[in-house]
Amino acid sequence: MPQAPSEQAGAEQAIVMDQVSKAFGPTKALSAVSLTVNRGESRALIGKNGAGKSTLMSILTGLTQPDSGSVRVLADGDAKGTAGVGCVYQRSTLVPAATAAENIALARFPRSRAGFIRWSEVQRQATELLAEWEYAHLADTPVEQLEPLERKVVEICRVLSQGPRVLLLDEPTAGLDRGASQRLFHHIEKARARGVTIIYVSHHLHEVFEVCDSVTVLRDGWTVLTERLSRMTVPDLVDAMVGEAAAGAGDGPHAARAEPTLPPVLVASGVTAPKVSDVDLALRPGECVGLTGLDGAGHMQLAEVLTGQRPAESGAVTLDGRPLPLGDISGCIQAGIGFTPEDRHISGYVPGLSVAENATLNIMPRFVNRFRLINGRKRDEFYSRLAGEWHIKAYGATQPTEELSGGNQQKVVLARSVAADPKVLVLVNPTAGVDVSAKKSIYDTIEELRADGRAVLIVSSDDADLEICDRIVVMVHGEVSTELRHPFTEGMIAAAVQGDGTAEPDRRPSGEENSQ
Repeated sequence: MPQAPSEQAGAEQAIVMDQVSKAFGPTKALSAVSLTVNRGESRALIGKNGAGKSTLMSILTGLTQPDSGSVRVLADGDAKGTAGVGCVYQRSTLVPAATAAENIALARFPRSRAGFIRWSEVQRQATELLAEWEYAHLADTPVEQLEPLERKVVEICRVLSQGPRVLLLDEPTAGLDRGASQRLFHHIEKARARGVTIIYVSHHLHEVFEVCDSVTVLRDGWTVLTERLSRMTVPDLVDAMVGEAAAGAGDGPHAARAEPTLPPVLVASGVTAPKVSDVDLALRPGECVGLTGLDGAGHMQLAEVLTGQRPAESGAVTLDGRPLPLGDISGCIQAGIGFTPEDRHISGYVPGLSVAENATLNIMPRFVNRFRLINGRKRDEFYSRLAGEWHIKAYGATQPTEELSGGNQQKVVLARSVAADPKVLVLVNPTAGVDVSAKKSIYDTIEELRADGRAVLIVSSDDADLEICDRIVVMVHGEVSTELRHPFTEGMIAAAVQGDGTAEPDRRPSGEENSQ
């Protein structure tokens, strides 16, 4: 590991943040954060969700102004504010139908005196930038035809074309396999050799040791650690991220609950699909199981298989001993699977439909009369029962779902997941984007459902969602890495998702060890 520039004599500073604070209403996002990064240094910025990383990056790029403190980016010894910072975001901002060259020049097309785009110059600049990454041949290729690594390179080239001295990389390996990630790391090192300073944001702690010299850890808006990575280990970073109190806490709400003894209601055996490799999993009636992992670990893809959103390449899933029709959403719902999608705004509800219509979309045929018309009264009565169970706050069954608060929109989506009276619920990010009171209401309802004998699988990276589970199945690189049972701690979860869990995976379907 090269010596951190912060300890090298005469190192030139690239970023200086001094006592930066930022609040959003009553929420303190950053508190007196100071950060100094030198030219050519690669600094990892890590922390749990909500630690303040996104706010800090937004301030560095000039999108958000701090409430107090100062930020300076220095180029050739002169302070340039945040003008010298470029950012490559986790979610792609490329135009799929445009070529790589067009995307690199987007919004900055070179023009002639008459105002016409100089396409030859667009081509030349893009080819030169891509050549530094050994991808000059991609300049004329539409982005929609590129591989994930190639798209990431195009995004980085677009940012570098603006001449930044500092490059912010937000989860740059998201969507990349191990080989592509290694090639990306190689190119990042070449950019550093040209004097570009890197701020590297990632939840994958192992990879920051490959890319970065030093690390800054944020926790609850505060800087809790800045250190050379040569002096740190993954457990050291986990401890800094979660804090001693959280790492030692183990008395979760279900710590004393006896393990379910009924036979499994859902059994997945040897399931293989894109990003999922030979996974076994079992759920029992009345059991709440967490399924988690870092981005790209395969837990989201496994949830899609279990809910019929994608077929399996091999393996089988049974519900009450009967094979599930994998790849058939409607068939899985009819078989007894209820689910909520990953993002309610994209696939969770239809904004213009009423709360009653959205909550009963999956069982609409129940309310069709002999004239093949919807019996609105019957549907609204059914919705009223769901609204009571999930404590949905709306002025009535006819209120458009888009008018509700985020928490109540999420409750409508969750209500639909139980409308068909499923035996197994697969809830993906069940409390995403909701406030504290809405979270408690959702957790209370999940507890009532499992008390009623339903099996619940919570697919999430939110520790709060996982805390209500009896056990947590952790996936790493598409495989089940380990299983945690209550009482577990935030530190144990954080270590397990990095692949440092101490428990060995059980080769039987999870949850079947007591079925005999």
